[in-house]
Amino acid sequence: MARLVLILSLLALLAGVQVWVSQARYEMSRQSKSLTTEYSDLRYRITQLRLERSSLIRPERLRRIARDQLGMAPPKAQQVVRP
Repeated sequence: MARLVLILSLLALLAGVQVWVSQARYEMSRQSKSLTTEYSDLRYRITQLRLERSSLIRPERLRRIARDQLGMAPPKAQQVVRP
């Protein structure tokens, strides 16, 4: 009789472990999908930011801003000090 109780207890324990493993696998799968989506979104955002950066640092744009907004002009010969 004790042997039967022990076997049933072990079977119940194994069934509980099986349920726990299945639940953990499901949760990890959900997290993996979420992280994959987040990774894709971040890669897309990086691409957008690189395009924006290249647009913002174009030499023509920087010259126009320096000239129009900051009132800068190329230095004259006597303004340049050479070592």
